[in-house]
Amino acid sequence: MTDVSADKMDEEAPDFSQRFNEMRHRNHLVDCSFRVDDKIYNCHKLILSAASPVFEAMFYGSLAEKQMVKISDIRPIVFDRMLNFIYVGTVDFDDVLNTEETLELYYCAQKYMIDSLHKQCVNYFGRSIKPNNVLKILDIAYRMNLEDIIFSCLCVLKHFLTSGMSLSNIILESSHHLSKSCVDLILEDNYEVKDNIICMIRAWCITECEQNRLEVNSDSLKSILQDIELPDKLKDTIIDCSYTSFQPVANEEKYQWTPVQRIHYKAVRPLIIGDSMSFEASITCNRFIVLKSLSVNSRLTPQLLPMDKRRDTYTENIAVEICSKFDGRIESIYQEQHLICDVPFNNSLDLKLEKQIVLFPDIAYLIRLKWGPASLGYEYPRSILSSYGKSKQFRVNFSENIYVETEGSILHGIVCDLYK
Repeated sequence: MTDVSADKMDEEAPDFSQRFNEMRHRNHLVDCSFRVDDKIYNCHKLILSAASPVFEAMFYGSLAEKQMVKISDIRPIVFDRMLNFIYVGTVDFDDVLNTEETLELYYCAQKYMIDSLHKQCVNYFGRSIKPNNVLKILDIAYRMNLEDIIFSCLCVLKHFLTSGMSLSNIILESSHHLSKSCVDLILEDNYEVKDNIICMIRAWCITECEQNRLEVNSDSLKSILQDIELPDKLKDTIIDCSYTSFQPVANEEKYQWTPVQRIHYKAVRPLIIGDSMSFEASITCNRFIVLKSLSVNSRLTPQLLPMDKRRDTYTENIAVEICSKFDGRIESIYQEQHLICDVPFNNSLDLKLEKQIVLFPDIAYLIRLKWGPASLGYEYPRSILSSYGKSKQFRVNFSENIYVETEGSILHGIVCDLYK
């Protein structure tokens, strides 16, 4: 009987927090005031003091405030969210408009020692840090000296970098530009992740040039990098290399070339030269790799030739062009005509490049194969293939031209190795 009565009392218990908040909004029985910019907030000393020892000292300590309290380091919208939390006990993070607001709310929790709000903010950031926002959150948190958030971001960032994820495009495409001090902070514990750091710092240098209206060249990069805490060898690499290639690769013998093949699913209609005079595909990788050659399908044996004129091999004459697709621009980085003798029909053709090209992580490279009029009528087998190939150390993603993707591909792999 007692338990039933208790349950009934709980169901009928009034929600005092909502009533207190309504009293605040109606200015009923308020006894303290805050000015934030040009807005006035009237509150209750006892309720604020119950939530925060800072407010308790402010209103009931030996130096208690007797006048309106002026707040100069918090925006009105954030101060209002903090008051709502104090009175109601919850915060709707979905209603917070942007990262800056959430970080300012965390700052309020620190400043006024509101432990429950502090924990909710930390938990929210723990769930919300993603590759596309970790740098922005880290940078703002660093400027505001929010230590817990800084630590969380650095842990997540290290995981992203060591797992092979490149953040360079995020830096280039973001409207938020990292501060130099934040870049130094990132480098303190991550510069040994060579591939990603080279891309990331170079991307930051490019945005730094744009911010200062400087032309992106070796002199500008050198000037920007002079105060960055980074080994000189890596600085030289960032200054000398481009997003298209290191040219040439000095010592080919040190590489252990690895064929990266796609998985074959099914054969489809062949590519007929004449219906199209070219083939396009693009590749991206998650590490710096040296590209040695392309693995493509060779011609199908012509069926219309008399048996006595058929041969086992043919001479391939094909133009190979490789372009970098970066920051909305397409730049040709390799363009050569390849004449290859004794190519077996209906087999695999190794298109060895005239010079090895270093491909950057997370940059798309467009591969174009073009045939001349002498190839009219010949056919090349196409297949539906997997969208990636990988080795133990890196992964290469493949995609065909969007207009012919369902018609299969003649590019079944590449031969490459990690850049050393």
